[in-house]
Amino acid sequence: MAIVRVEIAKRPQEQRDAIIAGITEVLVQNGAKREGVQVLLYELEMTCWGRGGVTFDKIKKQQEAEAAALVKDEKKPSKRK
Repeated sequence: MAIVRVEIAKRPQEQRDAIIAGITEVLVQNGAKREGVQVLLYELEMTCWGRGGVTFDKIKKQQEAEAAALVKDEKKPSKRK
């Protein structure tokens, strides 16, 4: 019997199903019996999880703003002659 605990950010059910199936498959390929594999997903809100003193929702918003700024800069006409 194998019990796997995974801490992840909240995800849609389709992704949770795929994660559970994938983890199960890896264990089965390495000798576990499929019926003996249990996968527990612990989902956390991005506002309750952080790195470097900043919550992941703020990190994501900052990354999105930076990416939008890059796209905006790429669309500006070049000043080359």
